[in-house]
Amino acid sequence: MKRLIVLTALLQLCVVLEANEISSKEGIDVFGTKENIYNSTEFRHETISADITGHTLTITFNDNVGIAHIIIKDSNGVYIDRENVFSTPDYATFIIDDAGYYRMDITLSNGEQYYGYFRVEN
Repeated sequence: MKRLIVLTALLQLCVVLEANEISSKEGIDVFGTKENIYNSTEFRHETISADITGHTLTITFNDNVGIAHIIIKDSNGVYIDRENVFSTPDYATFIIDDAGYYRMDITLSNGEQYYGYFRVEN
């Protein structure tokens, strides 16, 4: 049981550290999580973009990517919000109440998965 707690704490620390590093860049980068997507130069930066302004996260789908399932989690892995975008191009807007580090996960109808980290400040 102690090992599980220690491993969970280490995983959470890694997520926070990675989120801190990525959030220091301008904007939110959207990365592919599937190996064949991640290793190619075909990222979704133009197709899927995200922006955090204050407590409002906007994820924009500039091209037709089909249905997109979006999940927002805090740095502890707790689900904050989720939404499906059924018709793209379109966008989804989330209001994040609490300050902190967050991760967005986007799964497209063809199985491609994308993620990005962001920080909400007070």
